[in-house]
Amino acid sequence: MSSSDRLAVPAVWRLGETVRFGWREFHAVNPPSVVAGSLLPRMLLQILFFTLLGGVLAGTRHQEYAFVGGLVLGLAMTNILYVSQVPVADKESGTFWRLRTGHLPPMVVFTARALPYPVVGFAVLLVSAAVVAPLAGLGGLAVRLLPVAGIYLLISFTATAAGLAAAAFAVGRRAETLVSNLMGYVVMLCSGAFLPPGRIPALDAIGTVVPGRHGLAAIHAHLRGDPWASGVVAEAVVGAAWLGAATLVVAVQIRRARRHGHDDFA
Repeated sequence: MSSSDRLAVPAVWRLGETVRFGWREFHAVNPPSVVAGSLLPRMLLQILFFTLLGGVLAGTRHQEYAFVGGLVLGLAMTNILYVSQVPVADKESGTFWRLRTGHLPPMVVFTARALPYPVVGFAVLLVSAAVVAPLAGLGGLAVRLLPVAGIYLLISFTATAAGLAAAAFAVGRRAETLVSNLMGYVVMLCSGAFLPPGRIPALDAIGTVVPGRHGLAAIHAHLRGDPWASGVVAEAVVGAAWLGAATLVVAVQIRRARRHGHDDFA
C-alpha cells in the first residue's frame, strides 16, 4: 500500500464516522416525535395552503401549477430552515474551534452532518404529497409526478446546500434565524413555484440562482412532454454553487477566528 493510500484510509474512516455522527445528531435534535409532530405538519400545511390558494386565485389550472410548486416550496423552505441547526449547534456549544483544528475541513464536517436533512425532508415530502393530493382532488397529477420524483430529491439536496450557505453566517454572527428565513422567502418569491416565470423580470433574474427554480422548470417540462434534462443539470449546478458559497463563507469565518483569537464575533 502506497503512502497516499495509507493516508486515505483514516480520512475515509473519519468521513464515515462524521456521517454516522450526523445521523445520531439529527435523531437527537429531531427524534421521530418531532419529525411527525412538527416537521411533517409544517410541510403538509404549507403545501396544502399554496395548492388551495392557487385554486382560489386562478382556478383549477393554477391549482395544479401551485401543487407542483408547493411541493418544492414546502421541501425547500423546510430544509433551509432546519439545516441551520448544524452550524448553530457548534456555535451554541462553543465547539467551532475544535472543527478548525480537526483533521477534516469544517465545511466537510458540516456537509457530512447535513446529509440527513435532504433525505428525511424528501421522505416527509412523499408523505405530504400523498395526503395533500387527494384532499385537493389532484391524485391523477400526483401519479404523473412519480417519474420525476428524483428531481424533487435533487431539489432537496440543492435547497439544503443553500441552507448551509445561509446558516454559515451563524458561525460568526447572531443572524442564523434572519438569514435562513430570508433565504426561504427568496425561494418563495423567485423559484417560480407559485408565481409563474415571466411576470416580473427582476424576480426571474434572481431565480436563476435560487434552488428549485431549474428543477421545477424541468418538472413542468416533463408534464408538458418537453425535454427536461437541461433543467436537471442546471439545478445540480446551482446546488454545487451554493455549496461552494458555503465553503467560502466558512473559510472567511475561519480566517477571522484565527485573526481575532476567538469564534465569537457577535
